[in-house]
Amino acid sequence: MKKFLAFACAAVLLAGCGSSEPKKETKTCSMEEAGMKMSIKMDAEDDVIKKMEMSYVFPGSMLGGDVSKLKEDDLKTMGDAVLSQLGIKEGEGIAAVFKADGKDLKATINIDLTKADTDILKKQFKMEGNTKNIKLSETVKSGEADGATCK
Repeated sequence: MKKFLAFACAAVLLAGCGSSEPKKETKTCSMEEAGMKMSIKMDAEDDVIKKMEMSYVFPGSMLGGDVSKLKEDDLKTMGDAVLSQLGIKEGEGIAAVFKADGKDLKATINIDLTKADTDILKKQFKMEGNTKNIKLSETVKSGEADGATCK
């Protein structure tokens, strides 16, 4: 009986120690369309995406010239126009940065799914269902079906 109790205690301790850390994983899906480069980096825990970093590189030729020659105010105005075109607003859990990348414009949009308002995410990103439980594996599969390369 003592051996059985010792075995049971050891099993409980091992089970408790082994399952406390979430499995962390990061995947990046990229594609290029009409000269514009797009990528999305997704950080997940136990296959649930917690944070996303969306990057877009708009060719300067698409925007009318050499973006590196723009003043800071002009760059902000152009960035605001890009956000508007993408249907995105900055706010709780959503931040955007725009900068010249050579002659091109690079937009980086960071989304913290644990902080961003569910209704805003559904409206701005046309997400369906529970935005706090988006599966990394399903998102990667969908991205690859749409022509993205995911690593």
